[in-house]
Amino acid sequence: MRILFANTAPIVKYGIGPALAELGHEVRYVFLDQEPSLEPYIDEFKPDIVFNDGGTGRMPKLFPLLEQRGIPHVYWAIEDPASFEDLSLPYAKKSDVVFTPCVESLADYRQHGITAHLLMFACNPNYHRDGAPDPRFNQDIIFAGNNYSYHPARQRGVATVLQPLIEQGYDVRVFGNEWWLDPNQAYTIPVQNYGGYMANEDLPAACATARIILGMHSIDTSRTMMSMRTFEVLGCGGFYLTQWTPAIEELFINHYHLVWSKSPEETLDLVKFYLQHPELRQKIARQGQAEVYRKHTYQQRVRETLPYLQKLTPRAFYQPQVQVAFPTPAVAAAPPPVVVVQQEALPVSASMDKTSPVPVVVVQPPPVKPGLPSVRIAAAHGKTTSLAQVYSSLFSPLPSRGTIRFSRKPVRIKLY
Repeated sequence: MRILFANTAPIVKYGIGPALAELGHEVRYVFLDQEPSLEPYIDEFKPDIVFNDGGTGRMPKLFPLLEQRGIPHVYWAIEDPASFEDLSLPYAKKSDVVFTPCVESLADYRQHGITAHLLMFACNPNYHRDGAPDPRFNQDIIFAGNNYSYHPARQRGVATVLQPLIEQGYDVRVFGNEWWLDPNQAYTIPVQNYGGYMANEDLPAACATARIILGMHSIDTSRTMMSMRTFEVLGCGGFYLTQWTPAIEELFINHYHLVWSKSPEETLDLVKFYLQHPELRQKIARQGQAEVYRKHTYQQRVRETLPYLQKLTPRAFYQPQVQVAFPTPAVAAAPPPVVVVQQEALPVSASMDKTSPVPVVVVQPPPVKPGLPSVRIAAAHGKTTSLAQVYSSLFSPLPSRGTIRFSRKPVRIKLY
């Protein structure tokens, strides 16, 4: 099958495109935003499908040309749900197949008589893999992304994981567009914290060098939609400290695959703790890499799309048995339960007083959520009362599933 992509963004040319090519399909890319017409590429390549991920200026270049040529249009609504009404819905109405990374948007499409299918973001282990350290990224903490302050969730992420670290004088470097220095934005950073533009190709090196990679999201209400950077950073072996979202908690285990924060105070406690424990950072990073290689690759994602794509083309369709050798992560064990810290005032919380070098921990299994991948492992019964046992839990090959939270009040220790 010949598939023509109407974009050359990294998510296409390093993600879903190569994954389809590995299955034996012929793939071509064109950055339609900078081309006057798609017609020369259709005449030369003769695609069976045109695959598009949006773009406000592409509509008149795609339609009615594709309809006149009888070429199916596949739309991946990667801006859902934020741009559902003004971008996704107009494209979806003209598309033969619609995919979305946001499970909640499926119902929105149904209300308009459109059947959409879930296609979440992922990583490509042949691209998102361990890199070589690079002195350009030799900081304690970095964030790579643009200053999308028009998203309320992104503003909350800035206030939770980025602003407190800059205000406390941590070694933070932000890479992205110059909106980070624009006084018209909701939040700007000091010029000394700005690192300029970072090419996507530099992400493996950045993850291999910086001690902590920050994560922020434009959507914080979905069970599946999150920043695509989550999967990419984990695939590159980075230690990922992110703003909490339901999707993050749905798909990953806190303090086992990554670390999340719900408040500026928690962010400061987490950074202080993990900068002092490089062995824990490395362990969590490897476990996160193993998890995305096992469950969240574009090679896996595209196989889920093939039944829908197959119906669109009269060309003889087959799915060759291509063996793809992924890099072997350092940790490849199935995700067991994780250590949890609990505070009496909250159902799941944590504690670190000012004199304690490590958090006080209790173990508790998290609630099971239906419908999406989750690990369901019960915690062992017993009691723990010493920091030695806490360390033993953190470094155990079978940590207990759950969440670690930090606060400034000591709490009693229990094991459930």
